[in-house]
Amino acid sequence: MKNESNYSPKRNPDQHACLDILKRESLGYGPTFRENWHEEMQFYYVADGEGRIRCESDIIDLRAGKAALINSNELHIMESKVEKLTYYTIRIDLSALFQDIPDLIHLKYAEQLMQQRIVFDHIIDEKEQLVPLLHELIAEHESRLPGCELALKSLVLQILVILIRNHIQKIYTKKRFDLRISSLNQLKSVIAFIHEQYTKSIKVHDLAERALMSEAHFCRTFKKLYGKTVVAYINTLRVDQAEKLLQNSPLTITEIALNVGFNDANYFSRVFKQQKGITPQTERNRIRQTMNH
Repeated sequence: MKNESNYSPKRNPDQHACLDILKRESLGYGPTFRENWHEEMQFYYVADGEGRIRCESDIIDLRAGKAALINSNELHIMESKVEKLTYYTIRIDLSALFQDIPDLIHLKYAEQLMQQRIVFDHIIDEKEQLVPLLHELIAEHESRLPGCELALKSLVLQILVILIRNHIQKIYTKKRFDLRISSLNQLKSVIAFIHEQYTKSIKVHDLAERALMSEAHFCRTFKKLYGKTVVAYINTLRVDQAEKLLQNSPLTITEIALNVGFNDANYFSRVFKQQKGITPQTERNRIRQTMNH
């Protein structure tokens, strides 16, 4: 999960002081980027197609015109559910915003916001004002009209007001937040190891030793931080890789199961259907039908 290899820095740090807006287009089904995390909050706005975000224990389905919010330090991934997905990422750097507008420091929640200690809801109701504001933010960014910087800051402040009033899920104390970050850091080498070795046999006991924790404490900490068990996380990596092989390789279902780390093809099929909603064979048939058209 959270480690230097999947850290995603701001792509356009000099474009806007507190904003990083990027349009992305993905062709084909499945993950559109490698699982990653970042220090800033980030919105995903789908312009065309359908996508699915996996963030800790939440699964968020998005169609055109819908948006979701990912908080600081949350590992997540976007998957395409269609042949072509177009979406925007809107990353807001609250520290830069507060430095740019010093008067904001005197506001309630200022310290918690700057330290990323406020957790907001992931799911945004498309009927409320946040979604139109995100759409307006994108349009203003792309227009490059005179006064664009002022308009962008104004829109970001409006978005922040709505988040504070309607979407605060929890606020960490500094002690609890530092403990969370410490636990995340303690698991870095474990997560890097899982990503490198998930196609092989991995024992939870060995992972706990790598994290310098007892097995019970390791399992509790892992699930608390990331919303799923260690086994479920490993199986997600295996299923995602299996999906790619179903699309791009001539291997049989059994060969794919063994290739990605499952010892039993039947168990693989059950896990695949649980995560993707269809069996591996149905997925392969769908891909073949798409290619024949």
